Amino acid sequence: MSISISMSNSTSTRASKSAAARHRPHARARVTRHRLLRTAIAASVACAFAAPAAWSADDVQSIVVTAQARKQLVQDVPIAMQVISAKDISNIGAKDLADLNGYIPGLVVDSTEPTQPSFGIRGVQPGDFGIATDSPVGIYVDGVYTGKTGGALMNFIDVQRIEVIKGPQGTLFGRNSAAGAIAISTNEPGQARDAEAHLKLGDYGRANADVMLNLPLSATTAARLVAVRAGSAGWVTNQTTDHKMGGDKDWATRLSLRQDVGAAKVIVGWEHENMEQYGRPAFAVIQNPALPLGGYQGVYDAAYTANFVDPFSAPLHNDTQGAEGRNFDGATLRIESPLAGMAFASTTAWRRFTTHNYTDNDGNARQDLYLATLDAKRARSFQQEFKLSGKTERLDWIAGLSYFHNNEHQDAGAYVTTATLDTLSLFAGGAPNFAQLFGGLAAAGVPGVRPDASYPWQETHYSDVRTRSVALYGDTIWHVAPSTNVTAGLRWTQDKKTMTWYVPGRVSPALDQFLTTYGPLAGVDPSSFPSNIIFATAGQLAGSPVTRDKDWTDFSPRLVLDHKLDANTLLFASVSRGYQAGGFNIFTPPNPASPTATGRDPSFAPEKMTNFETGVKWNVPALRASVNASLFAYKFKNLQDIQLYSVGAIPTYNVIASDQKAHGLDLDGRVRVNPNLTVFGGLEYLDQTYTRYQRLDAAGNVSLDLTGQPVGTPRLNVMGGASMSWETAGGRASVNLQGSHQSATRCNSDTAALSCLHTATLKTGTATSKFDLRVGWDSPSQRYGMALIVNNLFDQRYITSLGGQTQQFGSPYAYLTPPRAIAVEFRASM
Repeated sequence: MSISISMSNSTSTRASKSAAARHRPHARARVTRHRLLRTAIAASVACAFAAPAAWSADDVQSIVVTAQARKQLVQDVPIAMQVISAKDISNIGAKDLADLNGYIPGLVVDSTEPTQPSFGIRGVQPGDFGIATDSPVGIYVDGVYTGKTGGALMNFIDVQRIEVIKGPQGTLFGRNSAAGAIAISTNEPGQARDAEAHLKLGDYGRANADVMLNLPLSATTAARLVAVRAGSAGWVTNQTTDHKMGGDKDWATRLSLRQDVGAAKVIVGWEHENMEQYGRPAFAVIQNPALPLGGYQGVYDAAYTANFVDPFSAPLHNDTQGAEGRNFDGATLRIESPLAGMAFASTTAWRRFTTHNYTDNDGNARQDLYLATLDAKRARSFQQEFKLSGKTERLDWIAGLSYFHNNEHQDAGAYVTTATLDTLSLFAGGAPNFAQLFGGLAAAGVPGVRPDASYPWQETHYSDVRTRSVALYGDTIWHVAPSTNVTAGLRWTQDKKTMTWYVPGRVSPALDQFLTTYGPLAGVDPSSFPSNIIFATAGQLAGSPVTRDKDWTDFSPRLVLDHKLDANTLLFASVSRGYQAGGFNIFTPPNPASPTATGRDPSFAPEKMTNFETGVKWNVPALRASVNASLFAYKFKNLQDIQLYSVGAIPTYNVIASDQKAHGLDLDGRVRVNPNLTVFGGLEYLDQTYTRYQRLDAAGNVSLDLTGQPVGTPRLNVMGGASMSWETAGGRASVNLQGSHQSATRCNSDTAALSCLHTATLKTGTATSKFDLRVGWDSPSQRYGMALIVNNLFDQRYITSLGGQTQQFGSPYAYLTPPRAIAVEFRASM
């Protein structure tokens, strides 16, 4: 075991999650870990029963948030929301939003591939990685919309707080917040001279470091520079390439300048991030070389799944090591100034990024199933928003205008071999054409021809989208009475998207040379071979790009009534509607015959969500406690999700638009038991079903209808923990232990085969749990300290998904959660 050290600030400790851990640790390393964990847990128990120290912690403080585009105490905001502070991020050792999974009930972040992240709130979580659809969860960093692809999931850099706001937030946050919004606020330059540094070293090559320097340049000018580096070698060895996988490596920096001009404030910021790591590991669950051709009949029955092996014990064999990376640059200009008795704010932002994601998509090293895919994107966006706000005795209002423009390009590539194409042909009921050709020529004595030859075959689908969005909005809080408010908001939005598809023919020069040389000997015309097989549905577009455009207009309202029963109890009820622009399926091009040709329509209607909610926010000063509860019910129309299934002989990605409904309960609270101990917890109960879901076959007939069945979201998410502190060794020690639990997946008739599988060797869709521990010590001045951080304390491992691109042919593969990771950190500040 390697030990990790990290340096951190007393007010905002940033520690990256130690995702690196060996797939199967050696016995000696395991014993060492267990001894270290026993010591840490013993310290936790001892401090829990320690007598109150003279140096007691502060009372639970109220947090100021901007969820309603105004500065308010969180307990006065009539919205279901949760706030994550910099200290919370430090206690978990979170590197990015994905590391907060489970600790914000109702929020799900899938970062299996960080350049293709997926965000969900209250069960609304799409899986489309195409550039022409959007996410119903808006991600905003200092008020700037980040989109859903390359810029949506990046390292935490000098974060002040994170606000997770549940339910439609179109009126306040803008585009594509139909299911909720995540608002990340970073620290601004200030007039206090400050510096801090963190260093973290951990299991399997974990090495994280970051530094922050805040300098006042004059009485009205300040600068803040932050640099972050995070990396690990990986927690599993790919036996085919003898390289580690499951690691990460990136670095980022942000420079911001603040200039005060009278009562006005101007902040200019620039940030850069570079990520480069191996692709995610895919674990095959079929190890028998006679399978899948020897047993799979198109159904995952018990006889076939009995051949599945435990991916936690089986070696990893990926014939493609893969590579995933991102290069990101962003510049932001923010201006806040009083204006004629009102407040004016302007945000101007420019973003640019490129990403590439080249990964193994067969989960094994079999040549007859070789499949690797490429998803590469590049984007440029510009945003401008103006806000004007004011207050009177009765009204607190805000109005704004926003503009968003984005140009994005995507390359979707499939890399196979002629042996893979023979496998596809066999599964479709055909013959192994290439093997027969090579074998026949070799049997005829043609020199230089191998009967087992296999040639590379590459297909690439190119797409471009240009997005423009304009919106006007207003939101007013009317103080009807001293204890009663009515809030009304409305947003008008117009979105326009222009989409271009281009699918050239396959690229296989070695095969073409072989066919030109030997084809005539076998009576084979090289031109008779198909241009495309993987992207066959778009083969007619070779050499002929096709463009379509569409625009959508929407009015999104919200109405909220809140009433304070007393100074500590807030009741509220609301109805709101969220909107997300329509989009296009990048894998379903339109008919290119003419601009007005009919037939296949690649566009999708806008997503709309109507949400009803009622709740209470309750403080109990005598107990130093707070409780927040919310009951909600919603209907969601046209949720855009991507699915891999067969329309013809070959499985392709297809976007499915479904309608859903759900009702549930959000609950969270915390209690200061004594000056040294605080306990906290939260849960979300959710009952979510399809009200419309139909999958069509090649003839346009309904092949699958899930109407009335569960969407799949677990019914219950629970989190809880305790924070303890006490004086010791001349300083202050602290322990933070927290965990989360999620109930089993609710499967339907489409997902039950693999998502709810229970065999003697593996199980999917089961309930999951995770615990994280932090034991730390700070100096009396709090200028330096150290801590032990253990992520996944009890080494609980799960299969996060079982399927993949080759599942249609009886060869699914699994993604696994990483094992326990241990680190020690040291922090220092000026």
